[in-house]
Amino acid sequence: MRGGRFGKKHRRRSQMGSRAMGAWLLIGVACSVVGCSYFAEAPEIAPNHYAPAAADRPWSPPAKYAGDYAVPQAERAPQQVPSTSPEASHAPFSLTRLVDVALTNNPDTRVAWQRARAAAAAYGSSRAAYYPTLSTQTEAGYARQIIELPGSTIAPFKQWYAEPALRLTYILLDFGRRNADDETARNQLAASNFAFNRELQTVVFNTQRAFYALAASHAGVTAAQQNLELAKTDNDAVQRRVDLGLATLPELLLARERVAQSEYDLANARLVVRESEANMALAIGVAANTPLEVESLASQSIPKSLGHEVDELIADAVRQRPDLAAEVAALNASQAGVKRARAEFYPTVGLLGEYGEQAWNFQFLGPTATTSQPRYRGQLMLDWDIFTGFKRLNDLKQAEASRAEAAAALESGELGAIAEVWRAYYEFESTLKKYEYAEALLAATNEAYSANLDTYRQGLSTIVELLTADRDLANARFTMIQSTADLLTSSAAVAYAVGAIEMPHR
Repeated sequence: MRGGRFGKKHRRRSQMGSRAMGAWLLIGVACSVVGCSYFAEAPEIAPNHYAPAAADRPWSPPAKYAGDYAVPQAERAPQQVPSTSPEASHAPFSLTRLVDVALTNNPDTRVAWQRARAAAAAYGSSRAAYYPTLSTQTEAGYARQIIELPGSTIAPFKQWYAEPALRLTYILLDFGRRNADDETARNQLAASNFAFNRELQTVVFNTQRAFYALAASHAGVTAAQQNLELAKTDNDAVQRRVDLGLATLPELLLARERVAQSEYDLANARLVVRESEANMALAIGVAANTPLEVESLASQSIPKSLGHEVDELIADAVRQRPDLAAEVAALNASQAGVKRARAEFYPTVGLLGEYGEQAWNFQFLGPTATTSQPRYRGQLMLDWDIFTGFKRLNDLKQAEASRAEAAAALESGELGAIAEVWRAYYEFESTLKKYEYAEALLAATNEAYSANLDTYRQGLSTIVELLTADRDLANARFTMIQSTADLLTSSAAVAYAVGAIEMPHR
């Protein structure tokens, strides 16, 4: 009976022990999975996860850090900016396609991207201080010494030796040094990433501006050709009247002068096209001799309003411009620098563990002897610089001055952004009115020229009146083209000033 009761207790204990071991094993597996997941995303293991994913895509801060880079500002509705509708993928190039090409080819985006990736690697390096340091050191060599013994006996001592060792050091307490370095590197990375986002917006805006200028230059060539045709029509009308004896030679010379001027304007318009093509190629990052046929200016959607008042646009700019977020990140980094400078006044506490092996063979007045013995030690280290010649005090003052500088730079950047939005907003309002006036002017001068041409053919107006109407119509055409390009460019400038440049979907 005793043996039976003992056997049951033993089996129950074995079952309980098996369950406990299973539970601990499950916990160990879960911890391993969680640990592997953490290290897979840790900045010291995968720093590129914290940088922009590609050279042509904007970066967004991680959700847990997103609030660190917001300028305090009242919440507003997101900025709505006019945009062109999606275009077909065939030639001629649409603005959307050219923006896509620019984001892919322009080296400025790759420069900013690699700078952000370098900052990500620096962030990963800053995390190294949280880990122990393992190093190895081996001393090995041969020694021969002469030893004098009593009785004037001289005996040589010969020894081969090797002392390999492993050393493990780990900082237990540093009073915020590692945290400050980590925070500094993380905010510097965020500043680089936001600067990368702003660079993308700059590339897009430069492409938009170059596109509208190139489209306008092509429209200018068309207008110059039309003006040349008008001048030739006037010249033919004068020639017929001269042949009929109803006009004089000076009138014909004035008409020919107008033809020559129109030919000059056409040649100049074609030169402007070449210059605009070079600017367009530079904006998208291709060679200037690359053929670039773009859509016409007339096919672009004309914005009629911005949809927001200037105060709302200013609030949006302060809230969402990447360069301001970069200034905030720089301010956060400088604040972490102050924490780091203050931590230098305190000691560091760490552990030192060392294990090695002493192996040697030697010969002294007899046969060679060989032996090997382990050596090890463990220490708790306290490192504290009591006095450093006022270096730490001045380092703290320098860090505080840098923080004040960053705060002033943020304020200056915010004021600059507000002024930029203000100017862009009223420039758009002005160019919108000028566009409307240009439309009316073109319609009026077109009617005036038609009327003067008819009356001149009937002998009811002079050649001066006809050529004046011709010149006014030519100027009105160029004014209409320029006002259209200015309106489209000013609309894009508002979006750029607000930080609401739209990126193509990928």
